[in-house]
Amino acid sequence: MTSDQYQHLLHDLAHVAGMTDPSGLVEHGRVKVGELDTVLEHEPAYDADLLQVRMRLGTLPSEGQDLSRAILEANYVSGYGGECVFSLYPASDDVIITMRVRLQESMTAQELWQGISDVARHGGQMWQGIVAVAQTAAGSTPSDAYAAPGLRA
Repeated sequence: MTSDQYQHLLHDLAHVAGMTDPSGLVEHGRVKVGELDTVLEHEPAYDADLLQVRMRLGTLPSEGQDLSRAILEANYVSGYGGECVFSLYPASDDVIITMRVRLQESMTAQELWQGISDVARHGGQMWQGIVAVAQTAAGSTPSDAYAAPGLRA
């Protein structure tokens, strides 16, 4: 996808997302998806057809050892075949989910928005389940976070 095509897609995406001012998305790749702060990163010099979408899920609590294990398990169990990964932002304890999207000339803003929204919803549910189990279930293992309905990919 060329830079011009990508810019056009972002303008359309801003419209689909209901943004009154698309400048944050067009200039910096920033958009709110549900409750999640999201950044779209497109580096055409690296790969013109690759879009990385990073969503901030929350902050790793101080009792993060079990949560760190659960996040790594989530990468293995529900990583969408390697297309999505959980990680920690290096400068903070922010938990991030990153998804890779292959851009195609025929991709519509609605298709991109739907894919991003689905991952935001599912990733957010997984994160909430991980945190809830780690904080409330004494003696539970991180993998118990996947016992709740709808938390498996």
